[in-house]
Amino acid sequence: MKNTAFLALALLLRPGLPALNAAPVSVEFGDAVYSIDPSVVPTLAAPAALPDRGGDKPAKKKKWTVMVFINGKNDLETAGLLNVNMMEMVGSDKNMNVVVELGRMKGQEGDTDADGDWTGSKRLYVTKDKDQGKITSRVVMETPEVDMGDYQRAVDFVKWAKKLYPAERYMLVLWDHGSGWMDPRREEPAAGDNKGISFDDETGNYIRTPQIGVILKESGGADILAFDACLMQMAEVASEVKGHARVMVGSEETTPGVGIPYHALLAVMAENPGMKSEELGAVLAELFVRFYKEMGKGVQNSAIRVDRMPAFEALMKDFAALAREVNDAEAFRAARAGVMRYEVLGKESDPAKRVSFYGDVYNYAEILASSMTAAGPAADALKAKSEELRRFIKDELVIHNNYTGVDHAGRDFKDSHGISVYLPPAETRVAQDRLEGIFEAGYADFAFSKATGWHGFVSHLYGIE
Repeated sequence: MKNTAFLALALLLRPGLPALNAAPVSVEFGDAVYSIDPSVVPTLAAPAALPDRGGDKPAKKKKWTVMVFINGKNDLETAGLLNVNMMEMVGSDKNMNVVVELGRMKGQEGDTDADGDWTGSKRLYVTKDKDQGKITSRVVMETPEVDMGDYQRAVDFVKWAKKLYPAERYMLVLWDHGSGWMDPRREEPAAGDNKGISFDDETGNYIRTPQIGVILKESGGADILAFDACLMQMAEVASEVKGHARVMVGSEETTPGVGIPYHALLAVMAENPGMKSEELGAVLAELFVRFYKEMGKGVQNSAIRVDRMPAFEALMKDFAALAREVNDAEAFRAARAGVMRYEVLGKESDPAKRVSFYGDVYNYAEILASSMTAAGPAADALKAKSEELRRFIKDELVIHNNYTGVDHAGRDFKDSHGISVYLPPAETRVAQDRLEGIFEAGYADFAFSKATGWHGFVSHLYGIE
C-alpha cells in the first residue's frame, strides 16, 4: 500500500515541494560524490517533435531510458498525476529519455477530474515545463481501454519504450500499491486492502509477484528495477527477478503516497549522465530518504545487487538448516518478538505490529544469535553463520541502505538493514495454513522458498510456543 493521507500534505505544499527549497546536498557512493542543488532545475533543450500515436522509427541511443509504469486506476490517481508533473520539472534531455505509461479510470475512491479527466492509458515522452499543475508532455500513444493489472501490458510498455527510445542502460519503475510477496486470491476481498502490486480497480486484476520476473524476462531485463510501492524490498521479490535486473531499489516498509521524488532523481541524472547502475541505485535510495526527512516522515529505502541473490539464498538455506538443528527455543522466541517488522496490515489494524509477518533479515539473524542459550559445535556454527549472513548483507548484497525517523509503532528505522523476509508474526491470531491460504500462490512455490527451504523454516517457527 501507499500512505494516501500523506499525499494530501504534499499537494498542499505544491508547487514548492520541500526538496526544491532545500539547501544543496552531496550524495556519496564509493569514491564518487554527486552534488545536488535541489533549488535549481537544469535548463534542458526540448526534444524534437514526436508523432501522436507511436511510430516505428527509434530515436538516437542515449545514456539512460527511465520507464515508469503508473497504474493510477485506483485511489492513487492523484499521486500519479503529481508524479508526472514532478518529472516534467526536469524532463528528458540529450542523454536521458523519460517515458511513462499512465492509466486512469472513473468512479474509484479518490477519483479526480484533474488534467482533463480522461480515462484509459497514455504513453508520454516526458519533457520539461514550468506548469506543476498540468501535464504538457506529448502523448505518443493512447489506449482507451486498458488493464493495468495485466503483466503483459507492462511487458508491452517496456518493449515499446526500448524500441523507440534505446539507451545504454534502462531503469524500470513499477508504481502503485504494493505488498511484498503476497498475491491475494481474486475471489478474496483483499483487493480493497490494496494487496499485490499494480492493482487495477476497474478490471480487478493485478501483477503477481512471479510475474514481476516474467515482465523483466520477456522484455529483455533492466539495469535497475525500482519499486515506487510499499513493502517490495523483500528476499522473495528479489529472487523472482534474479538474472533479469542488476539493481533493485525499494522499501522494506510502507511508503508515502507521493513516492519517489522524481524531480530530484532526474536532476541528478541530468547532471551526471554517466552514472552506472549501482551508483544510480544508491543515489535513488539516498534521495528518497532525504526528501521525506525534510517533511519529518520516517521512511527506509535501499538498493541491492540482484546478482548476489544466489549467494544470499545459499547463506539463508544454511542459516535456516542450522537454526532448526540447534532448535534453541529461547532464541527463536526472542528473535520473533524483537525483530524489526513492517506495516503489512496498517496501523489501525496492527498498531504495535504484533501480527505483521514481514521482518528484517539482518535484524532477525542478529537477535537470534545474541539470544542463544544452546551450546556446542552446532550452536557455534549457527552463530558463525549468522555473522557470515549479516556481513554478506552489509558488504555484498546491499549497495546502499538509508533511513530516517521511526515507524508508526515508534521504533527507529536503524534496525532496518535493506532486505526483509516472511517470518511468523509475534502474535499468532491466525493459523499458518489459514494465513497462507488467503494467497493465490503457495509460499513454497516461490523461487526464494525453493532455493532456501524457507517455508519449512517458517513452519518450524510456527510450532515454537
